[in-house]
Amino acid sequence: MRVALIGPGRVGTLLAVAGTRAGWRVSAVAGGREASRTSLASRVAGLRTFVDPAEAVVGADLVLLTVPDDAIAPVVDGLVRADALVPGQRVVHVAGSRGLEVLRRARLAGARVAACHPAMTIPAGADDPDVLIGVAWAVTAGSADRAWADELVVALGGDPHQVADDARVTYHAALALASNAVGAAVVAARRLLLAARVEDPAAFLTPLAYASVDNAATAGAAALTGPIVRGDVGTVAAHLEGLAADLPELLPAYRALAQATLEPVRPSLGPEVAAALDDLLAGGDPGAGPAAKG
Repeated sequence: MRVALIGPGRVGTLLAVAGTRAGWRVSAVAGGREASRTSLASRVAGLRTFVDPAEAVVGADLVLLTVPDDAIAPVVDGLVRADALVPGQRVVHVAGSRGLEVLRRARLAGARVAACHPAMTIPAGADDPDVLIGVAWAVTAGSADRAWADELVVALGGDPHQVADDARVTYHAALALASNAVGAAVVAARRLLLAARVEDPAAFLTPLAYASVDNAATAGAAALTGPIVRGDVGTVAAHLEGLAADLPELLPAYRALAQATLEPVRPSLGPEVAAALDDLLAGGDPGAGPAAKG
């Protein structure tokens, strides 16, 4: 299968390397910066670089769009205006928050389209295709295109799961919370441990974060633990006082995450304790409130 890649960023680079290992002929790349295109060409044998995406897609069986979400529709529009797409050509984007609408003009031009998003965080410089093995992908495609879209994901080592076109924004918001928000919380926690003069924050955070994510993903709110869940108002107040003294810029994040923890466990707390926690998290006096529950 001959593949044209539009967007040689971190995701595009990884998919190009993975596709090459899967036996694809990744023959053309366009978009992005010249340095990124040149770097990718040095890793994939026979890859030609283009400035214009319309030139890159000529003769390709699969056009893989790995550009930023907001750029997908404009890139597709440009390809259609240039009459670069041909009937039967497959066009796939990998954005989690976008569905098939951004590919509508490609479909009207006769292309077969799908949206395939890997549920995996891909750091800068990652080019080992093994990171994609076993990863769940959100696949959105019409009934006539689902089989080949699934096969594409499987070829990359992934596990395809159907996500409805009208549910992709909600799906992606969930992943943003699970990845970006969790990552941001760990970064904040690391700063606090360094402020507490802990020399190796990762020794504490890595096993704790992994266990917390694993438990929450399988058991939901029943896996939540800590002072909010126990109704330990005094402990939460102490946390807020400590943050105010050491890293006040983290107070809003702590309050927001604590409030998110409180909501699913609120029914298990007495109304007085819940009200005291609400007051604290809204910016009330940390010295006020009932004693913590046993």
